[in-house]
Amino acid sequence: HRLPLEGGTAIPGTGCLVKAVETAAQREAFIVGKPNRYMFDCVVSEFNINPARTIMVGDRLDTDILMGNSCGLTTLLTLTGVTTLEEVKGHQESDCPTRQSLVPHYYVDSIADLLPALGD
Repeated sequence: HRLPLEGGTAIPGTGCLVKAVETAAQREAFIVGKPNRYMFDCVVSEFNINPARTIMVGDRLDTDILMGNSCGLTTLLTLTGVTTLEEVKGHQESDCPTRQSLVPHYYVDSIADLLPALGD
């Protein structure tokens, strides 16, 4: 993935580093980051987290929202990152289960939109 920066520029994501290490080590990496649920399962077992009372907030469908949905969390997409509302609508209208798994429960334009709901 490319990680967007201000001004329309982007930097390479961690995937390119993983590929370099895999090539050098001649082994396939076990990825524990999103959307793999490994880290979430560790947190749940350590801290007795109830997924039904937990929300995943993120700006990317194929990592943040996919992980949240696969872990049984409520998901909230912020539209301040790489994902557009048009992408969400395209997945939502699809009959493909894989694409449906990328649809968040809720979305906001910015995480700042949540501040009034949190109160003082």
